[in-house]
Order: sequence, then C-alpha cells, then structure tokens
Amino acid sequence: MSGIPAVYGQVDTTQPGSYAFNLTDCIQYGLAHHHDVVNARLDINFSQEQIKEATGKLLPHADVNASFTDNLKLATSLIPDIANGNYDKKIPVQFGTRFASAVTGTVNQAIFNSDYFLGLKASRVYGGLAQKSYTRTAIDTRVAISKAYYAVLASEENIRLAKSNMAQLNKTLSDTKSRYDAGVSERVDVDRIQVSYNNIVTDIENQIRILVYTVQLLKFQMGMPQESKLELTQTVKDLNAESFVTDTIDYQVQDRVEYSIQSTQIALDELRLKSKKMAYLPSLNAYVNYGFNYFSTTFGSLYKTGFGASALGLTLAWPIFTGTERLHQIRENKITLEKSHNDLGYLSQQIKLEVSNANTQYQNYKAQFVTQKTNMELTQGIYDRIVLKFGQGVATSLDVTAAESDLKQAQVTYVQALLNTLISKTDLDKAMGKIK
Repeated sequence: MSGIPAVYGQVDTTQPGSYAFNLTDCIQYGLAHHHDVVNARLDINFSQEQIKEATGKLLPHADVNASFTDNLKLATSLIPDIANGNYDKKIPVQFGTRFASAVTGTVNQAIFNSDYFLGLKASRVYGGLAQKSYTRTAIDTRVAISKAYYAVLASEENIRLAKSNMAQLNKTLSDTKSRYDAGVSERVDVDRIQVSYNNIVTDIENQIRILVYTVQLLKFQMGMPQESKLELTQTVKDLNAESFVTDTIDYQVQDRVEYSIQSTQIALDELRLKSKKMAYLPSLNAYVNYGFNYFSTTFGSLYKTGFGASALGLTLAWPIFTGTERLHQIRENKITLEKSHNDLGYLSQQIKLEVSNANTQYQNYKAQFVTQKTNMELTQGIYDRIVLKFGQGVATSLDVTAAESDLKQAQVTYVQALLNTLISKTDLDKAMGKIK
C-alpha cells in the first residue's frame, strides 16, 4: 500500500474539532478521511485478500467425509445353489450387516491446472487495478478540495474588499452629513451616499452567508464533520496566481492515471484470452486418502472394530473436444482485446484534446485576471479622486455613487477572474497528469 497516506494525525472523524489548515493540510486531511478515498483504500485491501485467495487454491486441500447407514432390510440377491451342486437352482441370500459406517480423510493437490496459475496472475493484475483506482480517486479528491478551497478564499477576498469599500463610504457619508449640517451640502447628497452604504452593508451580509456555505462545501470535500471549526491560514495573496507557469509541451499522456488503468484493462483482456486458449490443456491432480469402515449387526458394537483402507493416485482430465463453444469464446476474447487497444488509442487523443482545451481556458482566464486586477486598481484610483473632489465641492454625490458602483463591479469581476484562473490551473494540471 505504498503511496497511501496514513490517517492524518490519527484524528477521530466522528468527533468535531477545531482546525487551522492551509491547502496542503486540507488535501492531506481529505486523503485520510474522505468517504470515496477510504472506500478505495478498502478496495486495495480487498484485492490483496483476493491475491491470497488465488494463492490458496494452489495449496493442498484436505477434507474428511463420514457416513452412517442403517439397513432396515438388507437387499436380497439370487445366486446358484453351489453347496448342493445344483447350478440351475437359484437360492435367495442377503449380504452385509444392518449397520455400516465409514470415515475417510482425503488430501488433494493440484499439480498442473492452467486456470489456477492464470487466476493467480489475474488477481495480481486486479490488485494493481485497485491501486490505480485509488490513485484516480485521490486525484479527484485533491481537485475537488482545491476548487472548494479556492472558493473559500475568493469569498473571503470579496468580503475584505467590500468591507474596505464600506469603510471608505462610511467616512464619505459622515463628512457629507457634517457638511449638510453646516449648510454646504444638500440632503440629496446625503441620501444618495446613504443608499450606496446600505447596499454595501447588505452585500457584505450576503457574502458572509456565501462564505459559510463555501466552508461547509470544503469540509464536505475533505470528509470533515460539519460541526468542526475550520479556519484557513492562507489568503489569495499567498497563492500568487500571476506567477503561475505551466508547460504543456513536455507532458505525456502516460502520466494520466486513466491511461494506466486502460493499459491494465488490456492486460486483463490478454489474460482472459490466454485462459481460453489454455483451457485445451489437461489438468493433473494428486490425491491420497485413508479411512476406516465399520460393520455390525448391532448398533452398540458398530465401532468396536474398524477396517482400514487407503489409496494414493493421480487424476488427469483432458477436454479433447467440447464442440465449437470454446473456439468462439476465443474469438470473442480476441475482439474484446482489439477493442481495448482501440480504446487506449482513443483515450490518448481525448487526453491531448482535453489538455489543449484546459490550456486555452487557463490562458484566457489568466489574461482576464491580469487585466481585471489592473482595472480594479485604476477604478480604485478613480474612486479616490472622485471622493477627494467631492470633498472639495467640485464633484457631485452622483459622481461618488457612480464611482463606487464601478469600483464594486470591478472588484467582483476581479475576484471572479481570480477564482476562474485558480480553477482552470487545477483543471490543466489534472489534464496533464501533474496532480499525483
């Protein structure tokens, strides 16, 4: 089970706790506790038991058989009257005793059986398939956790920017009220800015509710109880999305776990074909047995005297002709194998197209992110200058609310572009098989 992480800190997932995690911590916790990953790990254990089961078929098999018979009425046979020399005359006789019993122990050992040896090899291939399925599940879990983690950071960034706007707008509102009280501003200026302030307060409340849900989603993707408290130790600035560099030239389709899984499927199909071909070979088994037979006319004396019996031998089974059924089964398995090879080639093309699409999405979102970040900084500068001019009496409250609206929209667009960049980068890494 190499490559499978141990339980994260030996945490009891049935009990809620309090955690402060970065992205790596969240992923490690999820790989230890997520439902799908845990089941995939159990599938590996199951496949290992299947390998041991296949190995056990090659070991000697021993069994004990016992019987007891009460001949209520012995069978009668007719034999020639040899005693009187009259061979034409038949006389009735009864053979045996009323009570009979037998105990026999037998040991069987397979010497050659193609199904046993191919089954052992197939079970090992299945074991590798379980490991690869675990890897695919772990990769999917990493991707799901990463995307949920980025959504939480984006929500926190939205709230941070909105609170910064609220602080600026609150100061402008306070200054406007003071000027109104001094008679140098109109009531309409106060009301306009108050409306903007009310909207931003409601927006922050909405964003907080969204943040609560995104944290719940992250905990779900991690396999963490919803009752647990989870705090993230990173912000979007720690991710430095502008510095992301991705090489889409040196990747190989073989890096994708799906490619490896399909290759394993081909190996299984080859084993099935080989099994059908080798079914024409004989099977050879050895056996040895030993037992006792008991006979008596009365039940009480049945087991007083036993008569031993033993045998050692070989059994050979060779299916010489079984119709044309096996011939057609071989042809069917050849067709299945050919289809699996075709599927592998098709999968290679799919992966290349997926990488191309994911790279296009990532480059577009990254360019949009860089642009929106610049636009947000420019819009912030415009807003600051409008507020300054408003304080000097050379701009109207309508200018302030319009600038505030433009700033809020620029911030929302920036955060969405940031989230799209992070998610598309994750999708690209997964498409190239970079996520292990």
